Amino acid sequence: MTALNWQKELSREGHRVVFSGQPFTMHCHHYNMNLQKTLEDTLGEEGVQLLFQSAEESNYNIFRHLIDQYNQIKTTKSKLEMAATLFQYCGMGVIHFQTTGPSGGRIVSPSSHHVTGWLAKYGRRHTPGCHFTRGWIAGIMATTYNRPLGEYIVEETSCKMMREPECVFNVTTHKT
Repeated sequence: MTALNWQKELSREGHRVVFSGQPFTMHCHHYNMNLQKTLEDTLGEEGVQLLFQSAEESNYNIFRHLIDQYNQIKTTKSKLEMAATLFQYCGMGVIHFQTTGPSGGRIVSPSSHHVTGWLAKYGRRHTPGCHFTRGWIAGIMATTYNRPLGEYIVEETSCKMMREPECVFNVTTHKT
């Protein structure tokens, strides 16, 4: 994998955090989980979709910018390795792109900021809740496989918020 100069790419400009020249927002689990719960409680599925689409679009754009800037990151494997590293370096947790291709795949997360935050604030869920991570995966997959936003459907089939051993995401495309 191509080395990324994290000191150069992740910096501050005044009060703003900047990653690869793009504004970047990071929040603690209190903010993230309160935002998610508020959106779920007030808007239901529409709130879930708002989280998903926001994560998809923002990560698509920043990852596209990063890939364009580091043109030596060419292979699918190196792009997915970079995505996993980005997920971890930004404090989001650990993610493994186990089997993926242009038509989808299987991704596993054994550890996640959102899971830890949810369990600390609200305890066990009865439904999967990694909406941000689902959107993040959709954006990364679209960038990696040079597909448009909205191409990927990401379903969480196992969730640590439900006290399952790991979060498992199955990815398919809207095109069958």
